[in-house]
Amino acid sequence: MPDADSPNPSVRGGRADTPGGPVHELLAPREAALGGSTVVRRLLPNLGRRMVGAWAFVDHYGPDDIADEPGMQVPPHPHMGLQTVSWLHAGEVLHRDSLGSLRTVRPRELGLMTS
Repeated sequence: MPDADSPNPSVRGGRADTPGGPVHELLAPREAALGGSTVVRRLLPNLGRRMVGAWAFVDHYGPDDIADEPGMQVPPHPHMGLQTVSWLHAGEVLHRDSLGSLRTVRPRELGLMTS
């Protein structure tokens, strides 16, 4: 009889022609406008990954030389019943919401917003 602290793992697969194990795939992003001058590369949602759902987004912004530009400008928009995570590798983003909250997200920080 197996010990309760050491489970007996089993390999699960899909159909007979689909082996169990990690899936590695490369999805191509598409450009999406977030405002007048802000364009991101959107990886999700993606036609190849419909199961993710309409409320999951994975966007990439930058690098972008904004020395003579206003930078990321996203107009006010509703956030209802969702959660966003911002993870910066470089630069910083000043986030202002409709409640008046103001927060700068910097590299190696995680910005979490729940509505």
